[in-house]
Amino acid sequence: MITRTTLPYFHDDIRLEGTFIRDNALPGPLPGIMLIHEFMGPGEYMIPHAERLARHGYDTLLCDMYGSRIRPKDKDEASRQARIYRQDRLLMRSRARAGLHVLKNHPEVDEARLFSLGFSFGGCASLELARSGENLSKAISFYGNLNTPLPSGPGEVKAGILVLHGAQDKIVAMDEIPVFEDEMHKAGADFQMVIFDDAGHGFANSTIAKDPQT
Repeated sequence: MITRTTLPYFHDDIRLEGTFIRDNALPGPLPGIMLIHEFMGPGEYMIPHAERLARHGYDTLLCDMYGSRIRPKDKDEASRQARIYRQDRLLMRSRARAGLHVLKNHPEVDEARLFSLGFSFGGCASLELARSGENLSKAISFYGNLNTPLPSGPGEVKAGILVLHGAQDKIVAMDEIPVFEDEMHKAGADFQMVIFDDAGHGFANSTIAKDPQT
């Protein structure tokens, strides 16, 4: 049976509110995935992804990058919130790391098998977490921003990297890809990119129009 548990945690003095989702029919400890939301925050639109992961045998933390009191009401508000972290990648990494710490220390989770997976804004955060040297099994990005002001140095990326991107993406331009690939090669990272020819931005989010503002 898939269960949801509200999981409060803190980053410094900021209270965050994640949701821990698992299949209680499966004996633990299970590998853990930190699921990082899009720019609209950790809303119900993310739950199907989390439940799908749980059914496949992963304990999943839908993390909170904004704070428990911040749930954007519209795209303009969401863009303002996301911009805070896109413009301060150290803050983005630190906030994501707070969620990963909670996941790693959960009694049902195998701390040796940890993953990060994010969509759009969350994909960017997943990659920044990997760039920061966290010991993840894999960091996965769906149509996330690939650019960074803090590129990885040799040996700094310990996680395997998987990037899934749409060739028709109007938000994250295709010209970010060769720069990202060059960074990963120089870092000596184990990475793979999958490009979907007919997909635009947001192709894994059924609640939004193709290529929305993010």
